[in-house]
Amino acid sequence: MTWVPLSLLSGLSLAVHSLAMAKMTKDGFDIGKINLNVFFLVFVFIMLQQVVTGNGYRLPTSQLSYIVIAAAGAYSIIQFSLMAVATAPNPGYVGGLTSLSAIVVAVASVFLFEAHFSVSKFMGIMLCLAGIYLIGK
Repeated sequence: MTWVPLSLLSGLSLAVHSLAMAKMTKDGFDIGKINLNVFFLVFVFIMLQQVVTGNGYRLPTSQLSYIVIAAAGAYSIIQFSLMAVATAPNPGYVGGLTSLSAIVVAVASVFLFEAHFSVSKFMGIMLCLAGIYLIGK
């Protein structure tokens, strides 16, 4: 499967995840307990996937700093987004504002991965910024 359908599936999965997390948060469940239970199950699912596929779980120690950065980022995303969802009038507003990450990743990728940048990509970033502004207004 190419990156486009995988991205679409990822977006739909993120929407399902966000709605379920928002429902639990709006129902007054403790954010820490939500995260602990959800991510314990994620751990179990990934561990089963790795065992079934025979891929194991070890990474080179050279990747440890990236693992720590990714884990801290994932923790922060979930913690801050659930705190925002708890008070936002519509969970979709939180998702809209967090789409700022797409802009950060697109720009940083030019420097970190030598990704191509063009006028059309610049225009896409401007449209994202306009959407973030309108959602947050």
